[in-house]
Amino acid sequence: MDRTRKRKPVPKHPQIKTASGRSLACYPAAVLAFIVDSYDRCLLLRKPGQHGWEVVSGALEPGETVTEGVLREVLEEAGLQVVHSLGVLDTFTFVFDANQPPLISICCLIRYRGGEIRPGGDAKDAEFKWWDLREIDDIDLIVPKGRWDLLTRAVDMSHFLRDAAEPEEEPRREFF
Repeated sequence: MDRTRKRKPVPKHPQIKTASGRSLACYPAAVLAFIVDSYDRCLLLRKPGQHGWEVVSGALEPGETVTEGVLREVLEEAGLQVVHSLGVLDTFTFVFDANQPPLISICCLIRYRGGEIRPGGDAKDAEFKWWDLREIDDIDLIVPKGRWDLLTRAVDMSHFLRDAAEPEEEPRREFF
């Protein structure tokens, strides 16, 4: 009996050479915006013709920093100008297209500070909704595919950072 396993095709990675001659693989990068409001809800969108929900996301453009790219995507897709980037929540690789190397997905935590949602770019005519974590078990999350844990982590981290910025008042100490 032949026990050889079928190997999944692995896309070839473009490579670059450093000045010292070392070869490095090149990966395209995507940014995913986990936008959390003051009620600990996550903003998700559903594009026309799709059944599932997704976070605001898109490819990082040449010359952009991660922060510049994620804020550009938030502005393009949701029209939100009043947000604050809190940092990177997670990273993972994802095969978007079998003809391309896997994408490096950079998940960014964004705090919503207000402003009207105005879908634009490739999210034109999309439906937007603020989701409470208690509701997300019943939805089809397509970006990032099935990663409800990242929505939970985004809310937890946003809550933690908000509490750290607004420390509780120290209890009074009585001295006798």
